[in-house]
Amino acid sequence: MRKKFVLATAMLMAGSLLTVGCAQQDLSAEDSASTEPTYENSIEKTEAYYDEVQARQDEINKQYAPEIRTLEDGTKVQRTPTEYQCYHWNRPYEGGTSYNNYYLDADNRGCGACHEDLADVLSNMEYSHTTIWNEALGNEITVDQCMLCHSDDDGYEMGTLMHGIHNGERNKEAFEEKGGECISCHNMTENGEGVELWDDVKYDHLDGIVEVENVQGDFVFDQDTTTAPEDMFTYDWIHSKYDSMIHIMGKNVLDEQLPQDFVDNWEITIDGLVNEPYTAKLADLIAEAESAGVTVTKLSKIHCVDNMPGGGGISNVEITGIPLNWLIEKGGGASKDITGALFDRREFHTNGVQDHSKRGVPEASFDDVYLVYEIGGKPLDPSSGSPCINWVEGCDAQSFVKQCMGYTLTDEEKPWSDWMMNGFNSYGEGEYMNKPNATILKVPEGKIIETGKPFTFEGYADAYDQAVVKLEFSMDKGETWTAYDLGQTDPRQWVYWHYTWTPESDGSYVIMVRATTETGLVTTTPQKVMVTAKSNMEG
Repeated sequence: MRKKFVLATAMLMAGSLLTVGCAQQDLSAEDSASTEPTYENSIEKTEAYYDEVQARQDEINKQYAPEIRTLEDGTKVQRTPTEYQCYHWNRPYEGGTSYNNYYLDADNRGCGACHEDLADVLSNMEYSHTTIWNEALGNEITVDQCMLCHSDDDGYEMGTLMHGIHNGERNKEAFEEKGGECISCHNMTENGEGVELWDDVKYDHLDGIVEVENVQGDFVFDQDTTTAPEDMFTYDWIHSKYDSMIHIMGKNVLDEQLPQDFVDNWEITIDGLVNEPYTAKLADLIAEAESAGVTVTKLSKIHCVDNMPGGGGISNVEITGIPLNWLIEKGGGASKDITGALFDRREFHTNGVQDHSKRGVPEASFDDVYLVYEIGGKPLDPSSGSPCINWVEGCDAQSFVKQCMGYTLTDEEKPWSDWMMNGFNSYGEGEYMNKPNATILKVPEGKIIETGKPFTFEGYADAYDQAVVKLEFSMDKGETWTAYDLGQTDPRQWVYWHYTWTPESDGSYVIMVRATTETGLVTTTPQKVMVTAKSNMEG
């Protein structure tokens, strides 16, 4: 119906323009020989036609007005900007035009056209997907986060995977029923970049986005905002079959708790180059460490190396644990010069062969290692590593070995720097993609906010082993940045920030955030989030 309406309207407008485009000549019988034209009511006729054009244009605008959705939680969103102003030509349509939908078909493009929430898509897959979503943080899954893991060097390259999924036998019919085609996901352009992802470049092409130079707002931050123990992120099963089994068992069979005797009888072994290797029950070690007053309770963060800006792979929690140094001292200390300690987990004791966890820390980092048995004052649940997890401050989460069974001291040379990579940079090559990571939370794409009233963005910033010392915000595509110095922050905890800003006029606004570390690292892929300000919140 939309295409038929447009064609008929276009033909009518074209014909009318030809009629009115020429002056109306009215020759009387007496002057039939005269070559001088006379005009009758030309202004009135033109104004009437102008009103007719406006009315028809208004109908087109209504037909192609951006869609307003109400999400499951009641949040209203408008993914495509309304063009309140005309930026390129002096077109006479004061009520807004429909370039974005009439020409670009923006409402029907990008992941959000078909999928209201990519987290729901991933969590409901038949083929189980690792839990990169985080409902407690309210992060929005985007294609940028997908592309971090689905790179061209890991066997699951994004383009190959997505084209297979959308055009393969299982989903092709449903994709086509929704009008899916190449342009649904891609932007074709003459800029030399070839076929781009629409979601990556759409804000560069959509009309109606209001740019604010040197955006101003009220900024505050803290480092003691915490995540509840039950809401701590975990990338379940990504590294370990045993991790997957114990997670499934805990979530689906044991009501998120393991039997107490299983926890109490869990054993920790300290061996390798230690004077007096030993194995002790976890319950006994906890009692002895608490009696000796050496246990540590503190705020600390866990952050996954694969967490892109915009991701939910981070938590700031209160941990209680036993320092690795005390566990080593209990065994009489190292028996010779050592290079570091290897982490041991149950997974790698198959058939009596000890292969450790493929991770460890150099001796210089021993002060940052804890055997954690409580989070938020509660015993660990299976998903967070019950009965204990190895915790390494200032390191990415791959060293946080769940169901830790102990430590082996070694004098061998190991890839310590790789194991402590502290941020994703193609494993030592190229720029960091997520260090520092500055993320905006709890804002679905196009969230509708009220014009003239303050709105508070919030999020986190983190750089693993480095302190974040500055946050910057932009609302003009990164042309100008408003900076806020944080002073010296603690890299062992995240920076949790709030930024309150007031939209002065109706329109869509795209906010970007980036962070800077103490060594000068700057976010290389700033997250972009669009909000839509309206004076009338009902429409």
